[in-house]
Amino acid sequence: MGKEADDLRHQVPHVPTSAVAEELNHVSRKVVTLLAVGIWIGIFVAGLWPFNFVPKNRIRWLPGRAGFRFDGYGQVYSSVPMFSPRGRDGAAEATIELVFTPSKSYKDASTVFSLVNHDEVSFAIGQSVTDLFLEGSFTRGVGKPVVKLWIDDVCGHAQELFVTVTLDTRHVDVYLDGQLARSFPVSTRADNLSGKIFVGHSVKGGGQWSGSVARLAILEGTLDAAEISRRYEQWTKTRHLDRNVNHRGAAYEFVTPAGDFVSNVGETGPGLIIPKTFRSSKPKVLEWPDRLNRSVAVDAVVNIAGFVPFGLVTCLCLRFRTGWSISQCFAMTILVGASVSLVIELLQVFLPTRDSSLADLVTNILGTALGAGAAVIGK
Repeated sequence: MGKEADDLRHQVPHVPTSAVAEELNHVSRKVVTLLAVGIWIGIFVAGLWPFNFVPKNRIRWLPGRAGFRFDGYGQVYSSVPMFSPRGRDGAAEATIELVFTPSKSYKDASTVFSLVNHDEVSFAIGQSVTDLFLEGSFTRGVGKPVVKLWIDDVCGHAQELFVTVTLDTRHVDVYLDGQLARSFPVSTRADNLSGKIFVGHSVKGGGQWSGSVARLAILEGTLDAAEISRRYEQWTKTRHLDRNVNHRGAAYEFVTPAGDFVSNVGETGPGLIIPKTFRSSKPKVLEWPDRLNRSVAVDAVVNIAGFVPFGLVTCLCLRFRTGWSISQCFAMTILVGASVSLVIELLQVFLPTRDSSLADLVTNILGTALGAGAAVIGK
């Protein structure tokens, strides 16, 4: 039995330990390289999807009722500026009516209607999650500036809102469905209520508003509470408002499709263009978010998590493919991650449905650093 065992041992070829280690190392290099290629491709796909540089304008007429439906990246606008309503001492005296229905699933902040001067929003009405806000150059008391006015928790349901805003030298009043909801002791100058009209997606990019708009009016002078209530009742009964001869201005009722144009049924002001394709009027170039909210926080977590594997496999690839030290591989991985992220963010400038964000660049670099750190610790 002993002699047979010795014979069997002599028949088994001896494989040096160094050869086994070399083979395992070779397999590991291949696996890490394939992983790196896959993750790099995935990063570019995720950053530039859907690669649509000329997207369709996502709006449609509502069947059987007045209104435009905006599905995120949709926009209607005027090609020329709106008038500037003049009041006493240069202050604004105007009334703005906006009839819209927010979407239930809306979880971001964006304007529904805005006036834009030189690519900057001079006045806007928008929705932030479930809140309604007014944006503009408001002044409180002895010249204290106010950028936004808020009416909390009025957009939490998918039901139509008839919003009337009156602005004069003493205050800004906001009426909802014909009833006074908030009165703000602020004023704004008349030249802040002029500019090109945008309905739907904000000229500043950012949040993509979803919902429908049935009416917009920008009138000279302020309507009183009784007139506002009467107009709301008339709208609910007839889905149409008679022209008020005492208040000149622009009025748009999105009732019947008329090609690529919405006529102004008021006395003054431009018509609105319905473009075939969507384009961002002022593309973002590495802009920081206006405010920190849940959406920004979720994006940060996703960006960090997405670049952790990128940093891990890139650092391992450098270790396997170069003779660099651990610190050199770590530093080069950070540089590569920053460069890749910067290229993606700059390419997003040319994608109307994507936003080039400085916050994304920072969080991508952080994710790369965490992944590279894990590779270094593992070694």
